[in-house]
Amino acid sequence: MLRASNPDAMIRIARHRPADSDELALALSGWSQDYTQLGRGRLQAELLQVLLPDAALIYEHSNLHLRETMAPPAHQVVIGLPLCTDGRSLFNGRPLDLDTLLVLEGGREFEICAPGEIGMFGLALDRSLLERLLTPEERELFEIAVARRRLPLASADAQALRADLGRALAAFDGAQGTPPSDPQDAGATVVSALQQVLGAVAAALGGDVADGGPRSLQRHRRLVDAAIDAMQADLARPLSLGDLSRRLATSERTLQLSFRQVCRASPQQFFLCLRLADARRRLKQDPRQRITELALELGFASSSHFSSLYKRLYAEQPSLRLRQR
Repeated sequence: MLRASNPDAMIRIARHRPADSDELALALSGWSQDYTQLGRGRLQAELLQVLLPDAALIYEHSNLHLRETMAPPAHQVVIGLPLCTDGRSLFNGRPLDLDTLLVLEGGREFEICAPGEIGMFGLALDRSLLERLLTPEERELFEIAVARRRLPLASADAQALRADLGRALAAFDGAQGTPPSDPQDAGATVVSALQQVLGAVAAALGGDVADGGPRSLQRHRRLVDAAIDAMQADLARPLSLGDLSRRLATSERTLQLSFRQVCRASPQQFFLCLRLADARRRLKQDPRQRITELALELGFASSSHFSSLYKRLYAEQPSLRLRQR
């Protein structure tokens, strides 16, 4: 059985209900995350992180079309499994359904695009913990899964792992009662979940599943990343689709196809959401800022046009954000 490296270690529980994508990006301790809200409406998100000795249990849920880029802590490997998804979600541009197991190497960047509601379970494991827990054969199997990043599971294996992670989170969730304070109990929970993961990985790799992805998808992802960098470099100057295509030396059709495939959105929609997100950020930082001046600074034709687009995306007027502050 797992024994905590620090017998005096405490179990910490953090629950967040962020009001916007910026707050959501800061919720996971030790992670690098960035969210772009692409769907209209008020963000309703919840994140629960149970920090254990050398491990963490994670639950995340959101209701809107979001694109997330993330990098787990460098010393961890993270197991991810969808709890719910609308069937159109993507991981690194490839389908993410209920039977998809994600194995994320710490320090590397990944992306998830969810066009609607999505819920995820996660199990984050320190590398040092894996060294202590796994046999050499199990470590070799686990590293293959890390290299593949994305594995299709049998539905029964996925459901069993979801149930195990759900029970573990329920046991430690402070909202459900008093969480256990014994690190050894926490260790037993992590060991049980890890055994489920290894069994599911072994079954998935039995078919020698490859997951490098088609080269065309990799090119589309690189093009989208370059386009987003160009957009963020000058949010105040709304580039047309033609301008952006010429800057990236590609055709408008290829650029549109790439964004649809990777982000489930058009380049124009993505650029507008980046500009409105920057406006929302500025309003939070300086509530005294005049709406008219802000709209002109970000390249909108008028304050009324800006306010209309802002309300359509966030389901609130920018002036309401000022009054709330």
